[in-house]
Amino acid sequence: MPLYTYVAIYKGTSYIAQQRRSNYQGFGDWIQALPAALKKKAAQNMYAGFEPVPNRKNVWQRTQTIDDSELVVLAIQTDS
Repeated sequence: MPLYTYVAIYKGTSYIAQQRRSNYQGFGDWIQALPAALKKKAAQNMYAGFEPVPNRKNVWQRTQTIDDSELVVLAIQTDS
């Protein structure tokens, strides 16, 4: 199974998680790296919205607004 690296960026701070999965979607691995308060707010919509990043291979992104700030999550297929 491929290794995916998830980079979540919120208010200038980055949180990183990695996991081997069959695909980048449908798993909340990235949310485990967040602090508890942010994790609770992000969990309401954690599976939806990943889209391919233009002109990049094996990179997807999702954006979610939490407390008037964007939480950006990148899913990167790190190996196959």
